[in-house]
Formats: sequence, structure tokens, C-alpha cells
Amino acid sequence: MNRFEGLAKPSTLAAGAMFIVGALLDQALRLIPDPLSEVAQTPLYAIRSVALLAGALLLMLSLVSLYVRRAKQIGQFGFSASIVAGTGTILLSGLFWTQAFLHPTLGRVEPNLLDGTERPGSYAFGLLLTAAVFGVGWILVGSAILRARVYRVIPAAFILAGGALSLLPANALGQGVLGVGLVLLAFSPTYRKHEGPQRH
Repeated sequence: MNRFEGLAKPSTLAAGAMFIVGALLDQALRLIPDPLSEVAQTPLYAIRSVALLAGALLLMLSLVSLYVRRAKQIGQFGFSASIVAGTGTILLSGLFWTQAFLHPTLGRVEPNLLDGTERPGSYAFGLLLTAAVFGVGWILVGSAILRARVYRVIPAAFILAGGALSLLPANALGQGVLGVGLVLLAFSPTYRKHEGPQRH
């Protein structure tokens, strides 16, 4: 077992947990009627954004570890899926960094940008591009896991569904569903096996 393989389970579990926490807080904040420019200045928004940022950073480590662990089984399709998912995860990390550290300031000095009344084309395009690349990448990863049959179906299905829901920009619901899939994957009985799925 190399160094990356040993990091697979803890990084996958931690990424999943952070995404679940961040997504739950995101959904709770959506119930607040105040505009985003005001919500972004609250401690709860800061915790939500830092949790999602941590989840995205850990997800990058998890993706590399999982690929190293299962490179032979998932083959070229899995490699291509990992490249797309990795690119999307990097973009998403940038988005969550912006939400954690820039949005509180923008909420004070340029509230219209956050509240959607003035959204420059480049900003809107960046949000759509991030959602598209991340979502498609994790749909492909979920499909690669299902095709390789080295993990249980349920975690892979949640990962695939999380990728699909992540196509919705500016909503962390997809990351939450993906997080559930990652946690299930970390505890999957076949997770530690190199010889393929267990037979019962």
C-alpha cells in the first residue's frame, strides 16, 4: 500500500462529512428571508462556506487516492472521469474560497452583486462553468465506479446523483448528496479490497 492509498478512506470520509455539514447549513440559510448580501456577513454563513471549502479540498485528495487505489479496475474511462472531476473540484474550491473570504466584504461594499440585481456576464459564466464541469465530472466518476464494480452500487449511485444535482449553480444540495455517497463509500465492505467486489 502506498502513501496515497492509505489516505483514501480518511480523506473520503472527511470530505463527505464536510460536504454534508456545509450542505445542511446552506439549506438552512436559504430559509432566512434576508438578502444574500446580509446573510453572507453572518457567522453561520462563514461556517457553511469554510465547511464546503474544506470538503472540496479534501475531495481532491480523496479523488487522487481513490484513483491510485483502483487505477487498473476503472481503466481509461475512470482516468478521464478523474481528470474532469479533478478540474471541476479545483474550480469549486475557488468558488467556496470566494464565498468564505470575499462574499462578506462584497456584502458590505457591493451588495447588488450578491443579491443578483447586477451580475456581470463573466461572473455568471464562471458560476455556470464551475457547476457544469464539477457536475459532469462526478457523474462520470460515479459511472466509472458502477462500471468497474469494485464498490457497492449504493455509494456509486449517490455519487452519480450528487454530480447531477451539482449541475444546479449556486446550490450546495449536490455536494450534500455527493457527501452521503462518499461517507457510504468509506464504509463500504468492498472499499478495502483490491481483488474486486465481495460475493455473497
